[in-house]
Formats: sequence, structure tokens, C-alpha cells
Amino acid sequence: MNPLIKGLFKEFRRTQELEQFKDSDAFELFAASLVLSDDVLSQVQMTDLLLDASTIGIDVAVLEINGQVAWDSEDVHGLCRTSGKIEVSVHLIQAKQGAHIVTAEILGFGHTVTRFLNNEDFSSYPRLKALADGLRVVFDNYATNLKASPAIFVYYVTTAPKAATVDVNVESRSAAVRDDIVQLGFVGDVIVRALGTDDIHESWVKKNHANEVEIQLEKQVNLPKMPGIDQAILGVISVLELLKLIRDDSGLLDERVFYDNVRGFKGADNPVNRQIISTLRSPERSLLPVLNNGVTVVASSYTPKPGDAVAISSYQIVNGCQTSHCLYLAQDSLADLIAEVYVPLRLVVTRDEEVATRIIRATNSQTEVQENDLLALSKFQKKLEDSYRLDEADVKLTYERRSGQYYKQDVTKTRVLTIRDQMRAVSALFLDLPHLASRYTNRLYGEVGSAIFRDDHKLLPYMASAFAAYRLENAFRSGLDPQYKPARYHVLMAFKYQILGTRSATLESPKIEVQSEKLITALKSPDQVDLFRTAAEAVIQAAGGELPSPDRLKRQQFTTELVGTLVGPPDH
Repeated sequence: MNPLIKGLFKEFRRTQELEQFKDSDAFELFAASLVLSDDVLSQVQMTDLLLDASTIGIDVAVLEINGQVAWDSEDVHGLCRTSGKIEVSVHLIQAKQGAHIVTAEILGFGHTVTRFLNNEDFSSYPRLKALADGLRVVFDNYATNLKASPAIFVYYVTTAPKAATVDVNVESRSAAVRDDIVQLGFVGDVIVRALGTDDIHESWVKKNHANEVEIQLEKQVNLPKMPGIDQAILGVISVLELLKLIRDDSGLLDERVFYDNVRGFKGADNPVNRQIISTLRSPERSLLPVLNNGVTVVASSYTPKPGDAVAISSYQIVNGCQTSHCLYLAQDSLADLIAEVYVPLRLVVTRDEEVATRIIRATNSQTEVQENDLLALSKFQKKLEDSYRLDEADVKLTYERRSGQYYKQDVTKTRVLTIRDQMRAVSALFLDLPHLASRYTNRLYGEVGSAIFRDDHKLLPYMASAFAAYRLENAFRSGLDPQYKPARYHVLMAFKYQILGTRSATLESPKIEVQSEKLITALKSPDQVDLFRTAAEAVIQAAGGELPSPDRLKRQQFTTELVGTLVGPPDH
């Protein structure tokens, strides 16, 4: 293996705590971490991406619906039945550590991909079958809601040199695979690529180095000095220059720069966005600076350049996500006018995290934002973040209150938990809601929002629940049978009952801190695999001797049955 890639792979295994995994499995996850978007990766435990051990031809498969990861037909129904418009992407990866590309393997990979898309018999590979069945559910039940045919992304990842990836035979085989997929007739955009050493390194750099850009401001005003602000500029910027902020090196939209924006893109069919795009395509485009609120950029460093140019790094677009996406979509229709249409720009340079948070809240206060979108900015979240930082419980976890907060910092990735992770853990462990814990963030918050993150809650149970989830994932990495993964949140709840022997106290009571300490002590014992295996076996026993189906795991009834077998019926 190329020594540079070997070093990056080694660092990946360290930060993801994959030293005990086989080289081949770890490399498959390494490839997935570079190919898949950060939005997808943030929704999963890294090891969940591995398919069944016997699966041949495809190493990683992801079904993405409206930006959310779906694992099976039930997930597909849950995501699609409430959405008027549906966007579907399928990501398929085969990863080889070898420094040579075997073109026959590309064709074989492509053949398996077409079989997967056709939903041919994958009964021997349950996880792949569940994904193929899920895609078929989209066609069978929600075809009329599709905005476009599913986009298919196929990546054959190797450690081959650049010369091998651009070899005429490799490109020919890749094109043949693409043609075969296109000819299926029910897919949309299809990308098939053979990646090598240069591509791996380029992807790693993009994901691990701070974003930097130099832009030209047409007009600018420097604001007076303010506490916590290194530099603040009001100005206008051409669409051509703004695109430098939001596109990556390949010209595609770089979603990373919108991490700190509290809302994602609402789509081109959203009334406001439709009006922006319509304006851009009309003679009124020159009025955009007075018709649009523009964008707000927060950066950590700033360097003035000759003329009105500035260089900024580690920047985020914290307001103006809708405008930015609309400009990206309309760029072709602007043609030669792209440098003559302007957008208002507010640039704030600060290294103060609290100041950045206040800016995000302020710039979004005048628009309709869902309550859970601003959750990261609440007083309780700040207290919780500080509690993890002080770490008096010695759980050694890092709390990512705002997405991308620890970008390019030396932290063990598996020890970083997001608000989504925290919600799921505390819901499963202390609220006895494991059947809700796997729900998508907005739905989960809608179900349990009033019961968590309250100002009167103790902080220790949140840390205890996150530590339990982390230790369970570690157990899966070090010997616990992965067949229990679909029931992970029920296993967490069963673990609590086995340690405490009773129901847990409410999150605001002093007693919950005593219970949390007891759980943390148990979690620090060396026999984690045995500990969670016992809890998993309790789940199996409550289900009648076999792993419950995904549908059953999502029902309140099974949770009630499980609790009954652990401690008996509730007192009345």
C-alpha cells in the first residue's frame, strides 16, 4: 500500500477505534468515510455500514431518502409517507487495498449493482436484501412523489496510482458499467468511478483540512470594533464570487459550509426559493441586492488582499442557505451575467464560540425555524457541553453541540456525540422509549422534546446514557454479535434494568444522579461484551426466543413487554 495512504488509513483506524477489525473491513469503512457525505456519516455508527460478512460484490450500500439514511422497507415508508416530494440516492462501494486495478472486478461489481437495483434474489445477504427491498418500496408505493429518478453513485476504491485509474481499459469498463445501469430505465443520474491513491488523498484533505477561499467584494464597509469580533464587513458580492464560497474543487455544492446553518435547503419548489430562482432568470435579477437579505458568513480568520479582495478560512454560511442553493441552481441560466448580479454579504470574523452562537441565533430569529433547529443554542445545551468538557464522571466523551464544532481537531471520532446521539441515548436508557430512539431527529424530538433537555434536569444522566451507548458500540466492535444491532436501544434499556433492578428516577430528581453513578461504574468494568450480551439475551427472551422484527422493535407494545419481563408490571 502507498505509504501516504497507509498512514491515513492507520490514523482512521485509531480515531475510529477499529484496531481490532480485520484490515479488509476497516479499509471498507475507510473508503466509505471518504466517499459518503458527512451528512450521511453523521446519521450512522461507522460499523453499521458493513454488510453481512458473506456478502460478495458490494462492500458498502446506502439508501438515502430526502437526506436521511433508510435501512429497510419500514424506514422507507416512514420517510416517504409524510413527504410530498421525494429525492432518492443510492451509494454503492467496493473497496480493495491492492495497488492494482483488475478490470474484471469492475465489471463484476457492476453486475452485482444491477442485480441489486433490479432487486434480484439476495436472500443469502439479509442487509443487502433489506436495502434492495426498501428501494423497491419507493417504486411500488411512492413513484408519483419522486422529484426525479433515483441517483446512483458507484465507487470502486483502490490504492492504485493515478495512471491506473485513468487507464483506457479502466475507463472503458467503468463506462460499460454506467451504460448497463442507465439502460435499466428507472434510474436518474449515474456516476461510476474507479478511485485510486490520488483520489483518496484528495478526499481526505477535503474532509480534514479547514476550508479556505479568496473572494472579491465589489463594495464593502468595515464596521467599528466590537467585543469578541476580530473583523466585521458589510458589502455586496457577485454571484461568481459567492460560488467560490459554496462550491468544492469539482464545482459541486459543498454542503460542509452550511453545517452551522440551522435549516437545510427547503428545495426549489419552496415558494420563497421558487421566487428567488424566478428573479434570477428574469430582467429583475439586477434588483437582487435590494430584494434579498443575502448571506452571513462567519469565519475564524481573515486576511486582506490587494483591492477589495479578502482571504478567509474555517468559514461557515450561518444564514442564507436558501439563497446560496438557489444561486447554485440558477448559475447556468445567468451565463455571462454571473459576474454582474450581486448579493448582500455580511462577513464576521471571530474565534469566540459564544459570539458565533449569538450570531447564528440572531440571524435566524426573523425567519420561521423549527424549535429543534435552535436546540444547540439553548442554555441547557451549553451547560451540558461544559459538563462533558469538565468530565468529572470520567467518561471521556466530547459533546458536539453544533455540527462541525470539532472540525480538524484531534479527537477520537467514536467519542464525539451529537445532539441526535444524546437524544437517542437518554430516550432509550432513562425514558424507556427505545422504540422511539431510532426515529429521525425531527420525529424523535417531536415525540420526546418536552421530556428532555429541560433546565431543571440533572446533567449526569445525560452523560451516563451517552457513555452506555458508546460502550455498547465498543462491545459490538470487540466481540458482541452484530445481529443484536437492530435492537441496540432495547439492549441499552435492558442493561439499565439489570444494573439498577428497578425503574429509573425522573431526570430532575437527586436520585437519578445516584443511579447514573451506579451505571457509569458498571460501564467501566472490563467485561463489557458479557454485560451487554446478557442484556441482549433478555431482549431475545422477551421476544419469544428470537430477535424481534424491525417493525416489532418500533412498537410501544414490545417495550412494555420487555420492561415487564425485567421488573414486572408498573405500580399503580
